[in-house]
Formats: sequence, structure tokens, C-alpha cells
Amino acid sequence: MATKEMLRKHILEELSEMDKITYEQRSQSIAEQLFQEETWKNAKNIGITIARFPEIATQAIIERAWQDGKTVSIPETNNKTKDMQFRIYKDGDELCKKALGLYEPTEHAIIAPKTTIDLLVVPGVLFREDGYRIGFGAGFYDRYLADYQGNTISLCYSNQITLNLIPESHDVPVQKLVIENNMK
Repeated sequence: MATKEMLRKHILEELSEMDKITYEQRSQSIAEQLFQEETWKNAKNIGITIARFPEIATQAIIERAWQDGKTVSIPETNNKTKDMQFRIYKDGDELCKKALGLYEPTEHAIIAPKTTIDLLVVPGVLFREDGYRIGFGAGFYDRYLADYQGNTISLCYSNQITLNLIPESHDVPVQKLVIENNMK
């Protein structure tokens, strides 16, 4: 059986071969599926990352959230403690690139406690249809989800679904997957 690291590396290599036009089209299609979800429609406060290629692009999702009057929060990670918190992100706010290559809010943003985020869009690399996922390897989301009480959803390309993932005791599944061209 392949290890999580091997599975992660393989799918990231496969996704990285996507050309820019295909990437944008596929990301937009998945975003449109998300916008049809009741959890999206009902959410007032969204937690989401600023995605980096080949992750499903999130900028259009963030902009749609703002258009819909939703509050957007993005994660701030601490590599020393391996903790993560969310900070409110408004149009025009400054972001800085952190150690993992993620864009995160600057220290001036307001902290959004777990209780105020009612929909968390959880990133991942590979997924099982029951919501278990392989993330990018740092464990930030599994630790955050351990006591998060709101709704969780992940966005994924159809080729990110696998049967080879065996969850570990610390893994926390998301409640819903929006799979490219097929909602589960």
C-alpha cells in the first residue's frame, strides 16, 4: 500500500501537468457547483485559503463571497506551534507570503474565532468519497477540525478521489465533497 507521502506526491505531479486554461476552467466549474450548495447559500462567514496552483483556484470564490455579503476569513499558520487561526480578510487587505508558500493576512486583521466561521472550505490533495482527505502534510487542518463545530466542505477534481487512502486516528473527515461535475 502506498504511503500518504507517495500518494500526495503522485497526485500533485499529475495535477501540475494541467495547462493554465484547463486549470482555470476546471476551477470555475467547481466553484459554480459550490455556489449551488445549501451550506454555501446559508453561510454568513466563510473560512477559505488563498489557493496556489494546482489547488482549485479560490480567488473567484472569495470574490463571490464578498459579492454575496459574506465575511471571508483566511488562515494564518504558525509553523513553530503547528497551530492555525483564521483572520478576517477584506478586499484590499495586505497579504504576505509565509514559509509554506501560502498567502496569509498581516497582523492587522481581526481574528475570527472558530465559532464565527459557519462554513470552512478545507483544502486537500486526495479524498475518499466519505470525506477523509490527505492534506499537504503539515496537519494544520486536522488539528483545527478536531474541535471545529461548523460545516465543512472540500472542493476536488474528479481525479483526486481515491480508494487507497486509509485514515489515521487523528484524521477528521469533511462533511461534504464538491467533486468536479459530480456533487457528493
